[in-house]
Amino acid sequence: MWLWKDLDYLVNNAAITTFGLFEDQTCVLDHASVMDVNFWGSVYATHFALPHLRKYKGKIITICSCGGWFATPRVSIYNASKEALLSFFETLRIEVGSDVDITVVTPGLVETRLTNKEMLEEANAQWVPKISAKTCAKEIVSSIKRGDKYLTGPSWMKTILLWKTLCPEIINSVMNFVFISWPKILSKRREISQL
Repeated sequence: MWLWKDLDYLVNNAAITTFGLFEDQTCVLDHASVMDVNFWGSVYATHFALPHLRKYKGKIITICSCGGWFATPRVSIYNASKEALLSFFETLRIEVGSDVDITVVTPGLVETRLTNKEMLEEANAQWVPKISAKTCAKEIVSSIKRGDKYLTGPSWMKTILLWKTLCPEIINSVMNFVFISWPKILSKRREISQL
């Protein structure tokens, strides 16, 4: 049995992903591990830590992703897992009231193993600006010290959130062109140039 003397903070930060268009997937169950790690991992940890956090007026910091509210093609299951996480912790914030502070972090691309060159090329996202893990961590610590309920970073992602809220059809069309149509156009150009 795991016993804690006291617990001040719980940081939920786990993520794995698979890449590819959903319709190209041969078996949806191959992606169950994404939901298991990204969503259920944080839910289980929170379930066991919550009584201790409540007792000591602790804090929960959950690393979601901009993918939770900004649908990016080729990572649909990842996005769904992060949206589920976002919804869960927003609901939990209401349930626990002021007993436990919850900060939900929705970063853009952060330089980690998950965003290595090969994976970004496969997702056609190698051109998207990334922030370092160190910069992201500093922003998270500052946000927690301020008592923020949400943190979205880098700051330019907030502009995308505004556009997504005000003009979702335009953003969806742009995303389709950038991540679906444009790679097909480039592929055809390469084929023609190789002839």
